[in-house]
Amino acid sequence: MGPKTTIREMLERGEFIWAPCIYDCLSARCAELTGYNAILLSSCELEYGMNGTPASLANWEEFIMKSERIARSSFLPLIVDADNAGGNPMQVYRNCKRLAEAGAMAITVEDSESGGLSCGYHYRTTTSCMDRNLFATNIHAAVDAVKGTNCMIIARTNSKGGGSDRTGAFGQMGGLGLEEAILRMQMAWEAGAEITMVQNICHADCEAECRAIAEQVPGWRFYPDIHCTDGKADCTFDELKEWGFHLVSNHVAMKAAALGMLHCMEQNFRNKSSVYSEDLEFPSRYQLPSHNFSPYIFEEWIELDKKYHAYKKKLDEGRGE
Repeated sequence: MGPKTTIREMLERGEFIWAPCIYDCLSARCAELTGYNAILLSSCELEYGMNGTPASLANWEEFIMKSERIARSSFLPLIVDADNAGGNPMQVYRNCKRLAEAGAMAITVEDSESGGLSCGYHYRTTTSCMDRNLFATNIHAAVDAVKGTNCMIIARTNSKGGGSDRTGAFGQMGGLGLEEAILRMQMAWEAGAEITMVQNICHADCEAECRAIAEQVPGWRFYPDIHCTDGKADCTFDELKEWGFHLVSNHVAMKAAALGMLHCMEQNFRNKSSVYSEDLEFPSRYQLPSHNFSPYIFEEWIELDKKYHAYKKKLDEGRGE
């Protein structure tokens, strides 16, 4: 398989990109079925799935392997959240080059200072962001690494601080401010990044910050997550488009999976059988077989298997075996 289009093609034809954060091939498949037009591999959700903690325990071999498997399994273009991509220009170059070769259609490279795959509590300090000149150099290296491929670089800064209380560990204890974040994005664009993302602008009453970014930062702009306040979304797609944004993500897959598993496991545990989960059906709109174990249909693989069985049978008959 593989993506039917690229992030660049979507942006160039004016398509607004709505990408859920996923962490494996199954969550990517669910994004396909529910109508999203792209997927974003979340480093945080990947770490939870692999190690049970977002404590930077994954290594780049694991990360690139997972990226390749997801990219090859889905027809949606994959954006990879690569954190700081290694933290220095040579590591950034190598890791981004390998991610592009693995099938990533866009890679976020951020200015966090700690760890090769850093997605933990460092967001809580004002000293967690690398020097802006090093960040711009890393972006320059990342752009060089993906030249000649379909992959784009998304420059992301965590330097602003603030943000919604729904963002967990993200920058709740101050930051360097919006002016510094905009300066870093301007430098990243000058270094070759065509897409930029300022973290922690996702909160209620974010219009002024969004408009300031759009006015001062060229290129395509990524809004990190649409959160909610008092049961109401902090903004809408139409507002984001008006404010000058072109991509948005949202964390949904891991929490949804956990809630579903907890519910079904509680029922089966209580009933001391698998009747409850076995009798649950996927909604008919997904056109999956009755009592299907997973949201996959394997016709393509079945046809290949039949083809190779027939080929071997023909060889066997020719030899009188």
